[in-house]
Amino acid sequence: MRLPTSALNGSNAEQLGAGSPSYEDIPLSPTVFRRLRPKLREGHVNQYELLISAASVHVQLGLLQLASTDQLFTMAAGVFVDGELMVIEAAAEAEAFGCPYLYRLILRAPQNQTL
Repeated sequence: MRLPTSALNGSNAEQLGAGSPSYEDIPLSPTVFRRLRPKLREGHVNQYELLISAASVHVQLGLLQLASTDQLFTMAAGVFVDGELMVIEAAAEAEAFGCPYLYRLILRAPQNQTL
């Protein structure tokens, strides 16, 4: 998953709004990745599903000092799959006995990959 890094305080470029955005990639494992059934429409972009272990996501929440998975998935620039950055369209959790065990992300393929 690709996340933006924090701005550097005191940097002249940042103060002028001319700083270059930087990102860090965090690993999430184990995962399952699969293509969703395509909708047969002209120019429709492929959608994919990424299932992520809740334990892996919760470790990253602690390391990044985030309060919720909503924060993590909202701030993410996307997810790298086979060298392509895919946009997160939706996120949901699956739980058992009130405890999440899996997170489901719906990803959109880059615009150049249409049906």
